[in-house]
Amino acid sequence: METFLKLTNISKSYPSPEGEEKVDVFGEVNLEIPKGSTAAIVGPSGSGKSTLLNLIGTLDKPDGGEVYVDGRPTGKFTEVEASEFRNQSIGFIFQSHHLLPQCTVMENVMVPALAGFSNLTGKELQKRAKELLDKVGLSHRVNHRPAEISGGEKQRVAVARALINQPDLLLADEPTGALDKMNSEKLIELLVELNQALALTLLMVTHSSEIASQMKTTFLMDEGKLTDF
Repeated sequence: METFLKLTNISKSYPSPEGEEKVDVFGEVNLEIPKGSTAAIVGPSGSGKSTLLNLIGTLDKPDGGEVYVDGRPTGKFTEVEASEFRNQSIGFIFQSHHLLPQCTVMENVMVPALAGFSNLTGKELQKRAKELLDKVGLSHRVNHRPAEISGGEKQRVAVARALINQPDLLLADEPTGALDKMNSEKLIELLVELNQALALTLLMVTHSSEIASQMKTTFLMDEGKLTDF
């Protein structure tokens, strides 16, 4: 199966609070995920899971090694190239939904496309937003504002928003962290369904081995090392 996401010898460190020496987050991390597959990274808090996801999502750059997304070495991108690539090719879902309170559900879904790099016209964009809200079961909430919907519904809006620019890669950082067990299960079911329906490559960071077990591949991040789980 064709490799879609590949990490080779990735290392990352940050300055210590005292600023005298660097603190290594991880070193020589290697990873391969096939196109259209699902994978999870589990590990204790502070192990570097979210840092690794940020590197994959071009929100940060590694100190060493290279990240390849669909064969493209993202570490060589300029800031403008990284921003365009991120907007067009990667969808992000975080623990907090980060919805704009003054906007309707549909307006929130359209935000990434309105931010730039989208080829959709106004009517086409509205049509796609409505289709995505239907896919996540929220066609009846199109004109509601975030304060008028539940926590589980807000996270489903965030999923639709992550898909508006038709990304090839979906990165989810503790997407169920703020949800109860029932809504967590519903969200994971939704992500698996979308992976199959849209041929997305899905990579999730989670502290839950139960959730991770629903992905095709699971990795463990601990003490700066990434291993099969």
